[in-house]
Amino acid sequence: MTDFLTAPQNTPLDAPRNGLEQIIEAALADPVHWRAFEQVLPTVDLFLAPDGQMLQGIEPGATGMRTLRPDEGMDVKGVTLDDGRVAAGVFTDPERLKSAWGEDTVFIAMNAHQVLYLFREGPIILNPGSPRVMLFQKDDIEALLKAAGLAEGQRQLGGRPTGTVQLGRPEIEPTLLVDRLKAAVGPVGGTGITAAWLARAHWAEVNRWGWYLDVRTTRPMDEIKAMIGRAVTGVSFGQETLDIAVEAPGTRDGVGIRIV
Repeated sequence: MTDFLTAPQNTPLDAPRNGLEQIIEAALADPVHWRAFEQVLPTVDLFLAPDGQMLQGIEPGATGMRTLRPDEGMDVKGVTLDDGRVAAGVFTDPERLKSAWGEDTVFIAMNAHQVLYLFREGPIILNPGSPRVMLFQKDDIEALLKAAGLAEGQRQLGGRPTGTVQLGRPEIEPTLLVDRLKAAVGPVGGTGITAAWLARAHWAEVNRWGWYLDVRTTRPMDEIKAMIGRAVTGVSFGQETLDIAVEAPGTRDGVGIRIV
């Protein structure tokens, strides 16, 4: 999981506004992060502007989540490419959609996996009008759907991962999640937490990824879990998990980002 909190409203459109956009930023700079994009994409929602008959059937202001039947189609606003084809316009943030199509545009949210399947013949253009546009042709979409299917198969394992966990510093810092955690634990001693680290976690036996918060405190585990649970309310971890460990102050240092 990457932090999928929505960015504050004053976050500029030329900066990443959520966790998926952080990964896109990294993948465009270095293709080594492309696998992370493939894994995360099917777990998030994307935003589209209905067009044609579908738009006529939606009441003004009726923005919301939409799920289609497997045999159902959908018209959306798109972008005409140089070769004359029209690419379906898809956005990672509703403010980007409104910036491209207008503030009063009716839009819907749809799971990215379903978006890929719906427009599997391509092309799809991601975030048209933004500084970081991505164009997916039919072959690209097929590859993303295949990756999404593999990820879905892994997620069917379900539950909290078991086995040995490998910890490391995140390649992309989940800034908003870190801010939430820092606000929750407060200054040293204020909440009884003397130190905490947030690490990227990998359970190799089941090839599952998640996050690991390593806390130093004398407070009981259930109190710490409740505190952190309140702090991350509203954060979507996709199909991953946030694991929490508690040890007494003065023991070994943790791994990853120092929270306090």
